[in-house]
Amino acid sequence: MEKLKLLLIVILLGIATPGIAQETVTGIVTDANDIPIPGVNVIREGTTVGAVTDFDGNFSIEVYENDILTFSFLGYKSSQVTYTGQETINVQLEEDSAELEEVVVIGYGTVKRKDLTGSVASVGAKDIEKANKVDAVSALQGQAPGVVVQRTDNKPGSGGFNIRIRGASTINSSETASGGGFNPGQNPLFIVDGIFVDDISFLNPADISSMDILKDASATAIYGSRGSNGVVLIETKRGKNGELKIDYSGYVGFREAYNLPPVYDGPGYVELLRDVAVGQVFASNDGDLSTRRNDVDISDYLDEQELQNINDGVSTDYVDLLLKKGFQTNHTINLSGGTEKTTYSAGLAYTLDEGNFEGEDFNRYNVRASLNSDLADWLNISLSNYLTSAKQNAGSNEAFRSAYRLKPIGRPYNEDGSLRFRPIEKETQITNPLFDVQNEIRETRFLQYIGDIALKIEPLENLMLTTKFSPNIKYQRYGEYRGLYTKSSSGNVANRRAQVDNSNYFSYSWDNILNYDFESGVHAFKFTGVVSRFMERSEGYYNQVRNFTTDEYSFYNLGAGLDIRDLSSGFSKQTLESYTGRINYTLADKYLFTATGRYDGSSILSADNKWAFFPSAAFAWQVIDENFMQEQNVFSNAKLRVSYGQTGNNGSGGGLAPLASQSLLGASATNLGDASVSTAYLTGLANQDLTWERTTEINLGIDFGFLNNRISGSIDLYERKNTDIIFYTPLPSVTGYGGTYDNVGESTNRGIEIALNTTNINSEDFRWTTNFNFASNKNTLDKLYGGLDEIIFNVNGTNLIHRVGEPIGAVYDYEYDGIWQLDEVEEAAVYGQRPGQVRVTDVNGDGEITPDEDRKVIGQVTPKWTGGITSNMTFKNFDFGFLINISQGSTYRSVFHSNYAWGYADQPSRLFNGYRTDYWTPENPTNDWYQPGNGGIYQGAAHYMDVSFVKVGYMTLGYTLPSDLLEKIGVRSLRIYGTVQNPFVFSDYDGWDPENAGRNQYGAAFMARTYMTGINLTF
Repeated sequence: MEKLKLLLIVILLGIATPGIAQETVTGIVTDANDIPIPGVNVIREGTTVGAVTDFDGNFSIEVYENDILTFSFLGYKSSQVTYTGQETINVQLEEDSAELEEVVVIGYGTVKRKDLTGSVASVGAKDIEKANKVDAVSALQGQAPGVVVQRTDNKPGSGGFNIRIRGASTINSSETASGGGFNPGQNPLFIVDGIFVDDISFLNPADISSMDILKDASATAIYGSRGSNGVVLIETKRGKNGELKIDYSGYVGFREAYNLPPVYDGPGYVELLRDVAVGQVFASNDGDLSTRRNDVDISDYLDEQELQNINDGVSTDYVDLLLKKGFQTNHTINLSGGTEKTTYSAGLAYTLDEGNFEGEDFNRYNVRASLNSDLADWLNISLSNYLTSAKQNAGSNEAFRSAYRLKPIGRPYNEDGSLRFRPIEKETQITNPLFDVQNEIRETRFLQYIGDIALKIEPLENLMLTTKFSPNIKYQRYGEYRGLYTKSSSGNVANRRAQVDNSNYFSYSWDNILNYDFESGVHAFKFTGVVSRFMERSEGYYNQVRNFTTDEYSFYNLGAGLDIRDLSSGFSKQTLESYTGRINYTLADKYLFTATGRYDGSSILSADNKWAFFPSAAFAWQVIDENFMQEQNVFSNAKLRVSYGQTGNNGSGGGLAPLASQSLLGASATNLGDASVSTAYLTGLANQDLTWERTTEINLGIDFGFLNNRISGSIDLYERKNTDIIFYTPLPSVTGYGGTYDNVGESTNRGIEIALNTTNINSEDFRWTTNFNFASNKNTLDKLYGGLDEIIFNVNGTNLIHRVGEPIGAVYDYEYDGIWQLDEVEEAAVYGQRPGQVRVTDVNGDGEITPDEDRKVIGQVTPKWTGGITSNMTFKNFDFGFLINISQGSTYRSVFHSNYAWGYADQPSRLFNGYRTDYWTPENPTNDWYQPGNGGIYQGAAHYMDVSFVKVGYMTLGYTLPSDLLEKIGVRSLRIYGTVQNPFVFSDYDGWDPENAGRNQYGAAFMARTYMTGINLTF
């Protein structure tokens, strides 16, 4: 009781004591012209107590002795005043051009955003943090106009992305391309802390401080031949002057598969089989069109085991048997600090991402450290190191598709509960996928180091000389083992397979940079000169062995295999030398000029065409700083930009590898009598005229801001012209060569990009901001050299065409025109078809369907327009945000529908399980899907689909604990949050994922939704 009384006294004293010192202070807040500012937030630091100025700028707030009041308003610099007993506090706020003063990373340097002359989009650390993705590329989706990020693989750790900046810049016929028109060779140049890398999947997103995307030729020209597809500059977190700061961020959650297309259960499959049997009758030229489902006897297509299973009510959902929830977590700790002369930063991170099938997971460890030190007033040294160690288990290639194909009338388990290898004994093509996930291993181990050491010398005032060496070292080992009880082995010892692929990669950039700044009156000059050398070399070793006596060795003992199938190796090397100059001139701080020239030499082009020069120029006018703009109060920012320039492509975007333009010798063997003799042959035809592919671009832009930048943004219009496009051109077989690399044509990209940032509400307790972006690109192939009008090719089953006047890689096939109906028997017969079959458009109306006359361009794989919406709200200490990613106007041949819409319907006894959809029957005369077993010769036309989508990228709700509470335990800030990633997808496409509808489903994975909770903590 005494303790309770004492506690009450303490509580009362705690309440009463500050109340004695509480005072009311009033005042007025004005701008530099003494004009009152309404809506200014006045907050007692360390609390959530505050006030807002009224229309005349007046405020009133309760305060205590030594309270610090913070005055803040959008478009103005914050101001702090300590209360020491004043009756009135009047504050004058200065205009804040922080957004314009923001430093943007450009090639070989930085520049304030207000001084930009090129087109550059930025994604900051807060945007990346909110996205909360496992991989860095995903953090770009929907965040920047004109940047299309297409996920090509949903496996954990796959790194499967295609990125397009302002459309397709070249053409490619690679059969490995993902969906035609998209291929990794067209991805932008990635530069991490000044180091060239081919992808950024090794990065931990929480380590990134900024991502700047250089889009137009003026911005990318300083990278010359490497900048034709755009440039993504990434800076990792560095140390800052100040006391030691420790940041920790971490989350845990789970991912679940969703948007799963339905397949038939046991009874549904039986009905499908009946309809397939009817379809077979309809497909016959003399078939009876009056045949119905009840007229057929399906026992003709089933064996005794299947009939017994049907009678027993067997209905197996193999997808459900395989699916599981995947655990996901990330933990990142960062230390930073320093003095005026030396700053440091170090970080450690761990990531785990499990898939939705057994055997699928991704582990990644990241270690980084950086140091920047002024050794003298004229000498600076900086070191940066980033190390990644990762392991990906990709699981089974077969289980995914087998689960969708297996008949649901099979039994996956024996009576004793053990797994049955063949759920249906007569089905020899598909085995139990539960065996595959347990007996197939596909493991990739990955180790990568990037780093740089830079020495800066300032021999004269405003003159800086920098030499920087940046290595990139990668080691990757892929190991695969297919055990006895996998589909590929099917119980045959001789088919057990082990494969090991090792690759070693090394590259370096050695940059010598001169920067000179000069100011005199209204004139300001900055000159940047660069002499750079880039070298990369890679080697690989490939081994495959079969016929193992046991599964115990996995792929670690290749010598135990008795059948050597592949033993090979490879090596490649290329170099690039560059000489670059850039001049930035500013007149009166409002007229900005930039001129850049780069001279590049590439080792992989023909001897007479290795060198090329790439110039650019840009001008920007800070209209807002003109005298005639000073009296108006509508615009808070207005800048006009125009740029023109050239970049190049040495062919890597079109598939050109080192030495690929040369005639090389390949090894072979031939029989002379009874002996095998080694021989050599020419592997390709040299093209001594092969030269640089060039991109010439003009860009017009405007940056704007209204109402103290409560509304701000930019609009860019561009035209990009590609000439001398490099492409692997097939040659007639009589030449003895498959083809050669050549400069084949010209193309144009025209587009518009809009970025809009709005502050919708900015009150005392509630703030709501929204960022919109929109981009539309029209791509046209203008010319093909050598008298060609078109090049037709196929990628993953999608028929594509490079035709003058059409988009690069346009979808080219018959146009789906519905289903032939029962009352159209005679009309269908004209085209040799029957009711229930796919009807295609007779383009020329001649009464017959021919490939040359009736195939047409029916779409494009690149989206016609893309967009994104990011919205963030704060209410007191709560925050809520979401991102929406939009892609519209893409067409693909859906691999899902072509593979899973009643496979082997032409052989009912082998009928796979199928996608449950609304198909045509005599009783259901729909035009959506053809009759099973009776698709006709043009049924493939039904598989081309619009794969437009709207995806909600994430939804996040967070709470930041009050700072006055945290100070007592020595914590600077603590935020807890919950996030749902990919919560919704809206699309007419009804396959697994519209984003990778054209992907081969061998080794594929489901789209996933992730639920997670986490904290952000700073000491």
